[in-house]
Amino acid sequence: MTVALKKRSNAELLEEVARLPERMTGEVIDGELYVMGRPTPGHQNVEGEVTGALRFGGGGKPPPAGWLILPEVEVRFPTLEQVVPDVSGWLRARLAGHEHENPVVIRPDWVCEILSDSTRRKDLGPKRELYAAQHIPHLWIIDEAHVLEAFALAAGRWSLLGTWSEDDVVTGVAPFPDAAFELTRWWLR
Repeated sequence: MTVALKKRSNAELLEEVARLPERMTGEVIDGELYVMGRPTPGHQNVEGEVTGALRFGGGGKPPPAGWLILPEVEVRFPTLEQVVPDVSGWLRARLAGHEHENPVVIRPDWVCEILSDSTRRKDLGPKRELYAAQHIPHLWIIDEAHVLEAFALAAGRWSLLGTWSEDDVVTGVAPFPDAAFELTRWWLR
């Protein structure tokens, strides 16, 4: 006998996210609930380095002007899907008046996901698809295996802007063309 399971709505799943223990993070993507614990030290180091370089400058360059860069902010889309990008960025003019919302309901202008064994499939699949569907212009994917890939959204599809690895110094990458990133600082060795 086959039994059809009732699919829960995004609103019901968001209620479940609100009941998660404090040490857990929940994301609702395309009718699915994803629950994660705290990230590893390697993941946290990459997150801190990316956030720091974009908030305070890096590689001898000043931080990008006009941006608000934040780690692990809850973002809720009009579809009632909710995610927690590892690092998000908004042009300050677009976010004006919404800085104190939780979750933030203004879509980011840039998101960065740091892949780990437990998040790789979700981040490269449904989460990346959601970002495209929500028209987020820029996406960076950082693999803990020491690789950065930068993408721009073009006609609803991700276009690879470049790939950097190990000890590369990254400059001129959208949406931060004047920033510099020393990848060697990102990796715990």
